[in-house]
This record gives sequence, C-alpha cells and structure tokens, in this order.
Amino acid sequence: MAAALIGEALISASIEVLCDRVTSAEFIDLFRQKKLDEPLLMNLKTTLLILFAVLNDAVEKEIVNPAVREWLNELKHAVFDAEDLLDEIDTEALRCKLEGTDQIC
Repeated sequence: MAAALIGEALISASIEVLCDRVTSAEFIDLFRQKKLDEPLLMNLKTTLLILFAVLNDAVEKEIVNPAVREWLNELKHAVFDAEDLLDEIDTEALRCKLEGTDQIC
C-alpha cells in the first residue's frame, strides 16, 4: 500500500513537471518556430491539469477497485513516455538554439 502511494505521488509530481515544461518559454518558442498549432499545446496543458485532478481521486479509489489500480499503472507508463518525448523536444530546442536563433530547425 505504501509503495502504491509513493508511486502515485511520483506520477502526480511528474504531471506537474510536464505542465511546467509544456508552458515554459523555451517550449512555446520552439512551437512557434516550427509553426506548430499553439491551441494544441494549450489543450495538452488542460488535459494534463484534468489528469492531475482525476489522479488525486483515483488514488483513493484504487484501494477497493483493481481496475483503477490497473489504470494508474497504465497512466504511469504514459507519463514516463510523455517525459521522454519532452526530453527529445528540449534537446531539439537546444540544438536549434546552438545552431542560431534566426534559423528554423
């Protein structure tokens, strides 16, 4: 039980970090440079915030509902995949910055 609570706390903290990273100036600048859909970025932030709220409720329900426990396990993997993707995006943004700011990568 304690390990599960620690795991959910880690997921919760990861979602908060993802929200911060998605709304960072560097991330938004890269989106603009690549001419990507900014409303899509805001939808991602909204989804992460909703997920954070649902996660807090699910932690309480997982004790009595094995399906919720399985959902939380799947969520953990999805959050880790999202973190990996944002790491790749950050790496690309840094590469673009090092190559020159007036150049679109």
